[in-house]
This record gives sequence, structure tokens and C-alpha cells, in this order.
Amino acid sequence: MIEVRPNGATAIWSAFDGGFLRRVRKSSIVFGLVLSVPLASSFGWAAAVAWIAGAGWSLVNLAATASVVRKVVTLEPRDRASIAKSLAIKFPLLYAIGIGFLAAGLPAAWVLAGFAWPLFVAVLKAAGRSYLRLDEPSRQGSTRVLS
Repeated sequence: MIEVRPNGATAIWSAFDGGFLRRVRKSSIVFGLVLSVPLASSFGWAAAVAWIAGAGWSLVNLAATASVVRKVVTLEPRDRASIAKSLAIKFPLLYAIGIGFLAAGLPAAWVLAGFAWPLFVAVLKAAGRSYLRLDEPSRQGSTRVLS
């Protein structure tokens, strides 16, 4: 007997589920705000505001992307009109927000650093889950010692 997955939805969402995104969002917000304090004292308030704005922009982008992916990668019939509407709103809105940050005079380097922050947190969380083998099925009778 050969086990076959009906599509990639199960494989994708087993590693990239809503719980993972929620943990990334919470960690990004908490540690991003904590890091904004030393940024403000070392580089000024403009850098800290740009950092926070970029991180917020990235979190909105991550939520919008996850929403589009949920609509596309599904076992149910896809609502093409809803997908097209989501994409038509997502891209122009996010680009307009980015242009607004630059027009407001926020330092572009700090906006981009803030934008990369949630992605960095997601990579670290995924690496931690992989290292601790949290996504592997548990085996009966086997124990693992973490050191």
C-alpha cells in the first residue's frame, strides 16, 4: 500500500499553520518593540519609528499573504473572484503604504530592517522547531532528553 497525498495543502499547512503564524506575530511584536528602545537611544527616534513601521508593514503583508495562500491551497473549490479581489487589494495597498513611509521621510534602511524582522523571527522559530523536532510524530515508548 502506497500513501499518497491528494495535494500539497496538507504538507504546507502542517509546517506553516495558523498557530505558527500567531507565534511569529506575537514574538515579532514583543521583541520588535523591545528592540526599538535601544534603536531610539542609539540612532534616534526616526530610526525607531521606521523600524516599528516596517515591522508592522511586514506583519500586515504576512497576514494578507497567508489569507491568499489559504484561499488558493485548499481542498474545496476555489473562489476565483475572491482570490482576484484579495490580490487586487493586497498589492496596491501594500505598495501605497511603503511609498507613504518613504514620502513621510522615514529612513528607508530602517523601514526595510523592520520589514525583515518578522521574516527573521519566522526563520528562527522554524529552525528551533526543526532542531527540537517538534513537528515529528511521537513514537510510543521512546523518550528524548534535551540538553
